Amino acid sequence: MDRGDLLGINDLSHARKCRVAIIANPAAGSTTRAHVASMESLCANLSGQVDVFWTERKGHAAEYLGDLLREGAEHNGVPDVLISVGGDGTLREVAEGIFHGAHQPSLIVMPGGTGNSNYRALWGDIPWQDALRASLTGAGGELRRIDLVRIDTPERLVMLGVSTGLFAAATAESRSISVAGRERYQEAISRVLKVYEPYMGRVLVDGTVIHSGATTLVNVGGGRHRAGVYNVLPRSLPDDGLLDVCVLDPALPAQTALKLMRNGDHLGHAGVTYARGTQVTLERTDGNPLHFESDGEVVVSERSSITVRILPGAVPVFANDQRPGG
Repeated sequence: MDRGDLLGINDLSHARKCRVAIIANPAAGSTTRAHVASMESLCANLSGQVDVFWTERKGHAAEYLGDLLREGAEHNGVPDVLISVGGDGTLREVAEGIFHGAHQPSLIVMPGGTGNSNYRALWGDIPWQDALRASLTGAGGELRRIDLVRIDTPERLVMLGVSTGLFAAATAESRSISVAGRERYQEAISRVLKVYEPYMGRVLVDGTVIHSGATTLVNVGGGRHRAGVYNVLPRSLPDDGLLDVCVLDPALPAQTALKLMRNGDHLGHAGVTYARGTQVTLERTDGNPLHFESDGEVVVSERSSITVRILPGAVPVFANDQRPGG
């Protein structure tokens, strides 16, 4: 039995004896030394041994976990719990490290990025202190095996979701904006809306075409929210073994759609197509490359299509036992 299994839903009485490793990205939107120090202090009070690792570059978390889970296993030193503090990219690296590891420590997602959509999907809007305490004591937290998404080419794992069109363009634009927090993405959306033109595309779910024609955006996931505020996939559950897909076309103006998406009220409107399945193919049919973003990172390739597949129950993750959103 892996040491992470000691922190199962029915055996959290061992929390004080568990080993915790915090992986923090200082370049993320709201990750500060003081923020992480507060988490470290709370973990020490509740669990005992706590180690903090600060990433220095893209891919650093994955490298660290590869060594930790390999060398730690050889010396019986695998952490029971990993805590990810950073943006979606940091969390993706941590989740991928757990997925590929011979041992699978349980994961706690803490807010530290710009939108913190993954945290909201698992914990709702409760303070991070309550979420961390619930994870380590079992009072209000439960361990769930969360699905991941796999993109075929370029091959990569995804935690939150994949998007094309407007959201991908706004993600790219946000890199040039110095404002921190969710306001950065809102400013990026405002800028992109002034010049954005829908592309000609097609979307297939489990081999069936659900959309063909002008495409404002496609979002596949994963998490319900994007940028922390847009409830794009209101029916999505993190561990149901299905991908949720939302397609927006010009029949619903983008400005109107974004307002409706704040409360998940866009479903049922003309111009919105919603579906669920285990495999989704996104295509651009005008001969141009399909640019997309996944977990907040824009991916530029020469391909005109990508296929994403669900990886059911891939990673053990702590979440609110009240199950916000389902």
